[in-house]
Amino acid sequence: MSFLFALLSIFGVAFSPDVFNRPFCAMEMALYVVFGGMFMRHKIKRNGLICFDTFFIPSYLLVNYAHAVFIYPDDQFLPAFLFATRSEVIPYAISIAQLGIAMYMLASVLFEKTEPVGKRKKIEIPQMTVKRAAVTSVLAGFGIFAYIFLTNRVQEFIHLFPRLMALIMALITLSWYYQAQQLEEGEQGIKTLILRNKLNILAVVLFSSSQLYIGSRSEVILLMFVILLIVDAYYIKVKFKLLLPAIVVSIILMGLLMITRVSKYSLMEVSVADSVEYGFKTIMESPNILWLLLTDFVVNAKTLYESVDYVSVNGFLYGLPYIPYLFVFLPMGGSVVVKLLIGEEVNDLASGVVLSYFSGATYGLGMNLTGDLYMNLSIIGVCVMMFLLGLLLARVESPGSKYQSFAYMALFAHCVFLVRADIFCWLTFFVFYVILDWLMRIHVNVEETEEPVSEETS
Repeated sequence: MSFLFALLSIFGVAFSPDVFNRPFCAMEMALYVVFGGMFMRHKIKRNGLICFDTFFIPSYLLVNYAHAVFIYPDDQFLPAFLFATRSEVIPYAISIAQLGIAMYMLASVLFEKTEPVGKRKKIEIPQMTVKRAAVTSVLAGFGIFAYIFLTNRVQEFIHLFPRLMALIMALITLSWYYQAQQLEEGEQGIKTLILRNKLNILAVVLFSSSQLYIGSRSEVILLMFVILLIVDAYYIKVKFKLLLPAIVVSIILMGLLMITRVSKYSLMEVSVADSVEYGFKTIMESPNILWLLLTDFVVNAKTLYESVDYVSVNGFLYGLPYIPYLFVFLPMGGSVVVKLLIGEEVNDLASGVVLSYFSGATYGLGMNLTGDLYMNLSIIGVCVMMFLLGLLLARVESPGSKYQSFAYMALFAHCVFLVRADIFCWLTFFVFYVILDWLMRIHVNVEETEEPVSEETS
């Protein structure tokens, strides 16, 4: 079926119309729903409900198809569409996105591990490493909490020191991972989850409340996804009847935060009650309530279209925005190297920034996974890189080693955001996991690994 989908996607690219054609876009979406639905069903049966593709496949649908099929051209209520889109590029752009996801599915099925997916293998973690990670996580969470709530220096921020926040998120989730490795056979349940993760829960509360206060949602979402993965794998199997309401509530809450954070009703300016009241009023008065709540997904269709348009005018970027990822392990390494090599600031290389200038937008458009690949590496790059992404997920979705676990945790954190980012966005998390794991083990007596971790320090 994956081969058939890939073949149909190639035909879609070859025969995409030169003008906007809603039936063509709807046909592409229908094919994606059919083949994507079968693919997701296969992955859930193999890996369980809480797996990467449970969230990635629906997100890809919303980002790349929903706007053209259900909204365009009456899209002026969406912030990213306040300026014109060249409608003739839309069908071709969607066909490229279709080809990319088809290559991803093909590789993900072809390179699956032959052995059945079972219980995750435990990794031996020294007791002192577990304690050190938990205490450090709380201190880091408290540090950010104190900085935000006890000073007035963040009033101009929406996102606060992104790389530092990514480091703290990696530290907190690494502590959760360490603690899960200490579980005895058959030791599960909510009580065990709470007792073994007292400090970890405190770190999450401190960090998350700080981020939400300044309107920064993405950090909290990334953090919660990794914790969800760990909880489902080691403590409690999450059921669909619990997951679906949680998703709905989360979308509403994140929508409220999106509406209020750039207004005078942000949490930094008014009480929680006033902020929520304003958000609900705005939503209920809108004739497009659903799309307003899903704005963060739908607007990235604009980036896909603009990527195709940019290439037709200016040519490809040839991977220049990816240079900083080669030096992600060095503090400020990417910025320094990019400045020395091409004389540009690293932030100015991001595809979203380039496209914002190209389209004349007064704000950052963000990125689109396949649009970014097309803009950098052409349609060949879309096929190759999406195929490699599928191959990687196939090998790490049932981790057999510590580093495979780190890779899957980093990817799973971005299971929703990857669709609206670049293909290497998860790499920073992975590198931080490796570095932090090494730091947490320095001068640790390996002979202590068999000692149980006390509830008070875990």
